[in-house]
Amino acid sequence: DNSADHARRVLRRAENADRPGERTARRLRLAFAHHITQAFGRLCPVEGGRDAGFTLYEHQFLLLDGSEVSLWEVEHTATPDGRHMCEVYETESAAREAMESRARVR
Repeated sequence: DNSADHARRVLRRAENADRPGERTARRLRLAFAHHITQAFGRLCPVEGGRDAGFTLYEHQFLLLDGSEVSLWEVEHTATPDGRHMCEVYETESAAREAMESRARVR
């Protein structure tokens, strides 16, 4: 079902400097199944009195060796110009921390 390609595309979209690296990308080349779940979605007020949208997705991958790997994708518009941005993290806690940090920008 093109799971390895899906993982590659998720990692390629990531704009954050602390995104998962080559080691994770190599592991995900062994993905043969995946599932996407929306874990969170909300509008939050940010700088300039506007609202920014935040959505958190879990991309779960099953690898050929039977192990599972998740990528946590944060999509948001908490950018200075309101542009859509995508960030990817290896843990849910890191993703949620990033969302909280972006939401505090006022």
